[in-house]
Amino acid sequence: MAIKKDERGFWTQTEVAEHFRVSPSTIKNWRDRGYLPYFQLPDSTRVLYPDKGIEELNEKFTHTGKEVIPLKQFKHTEIKSEKPVVSANNNENWRI
Repeated sequence: MAIKKDERGFWTQTEVAEHFRVSPSTIKNWRDRGYLPYFQLPDSTRVLYPDKGIEELNEKFTHTGKEVIPLKQFKHTEIKSEKPVVSANNNENWRI
């Protein structure tokens, strides 16, 4: 799936936020966490996001359905339960 916002190949933070239907601050959080690559010149507050990064994020987090794992792959483990034991020493503090 090729995404082209414009001929330049970059999106603004607001455009990315509108695309994913989230707030611009969420896009900043994703950028800070490394989910989105970005372009920013030194001493500039303007941040731009390349088309390729938006496309990769779409592909990475788009799910088409649930993967079914056969039950044979899981080992059956038995859970043993034990009855609580009350200490013979009544001066001990304990909780259940």
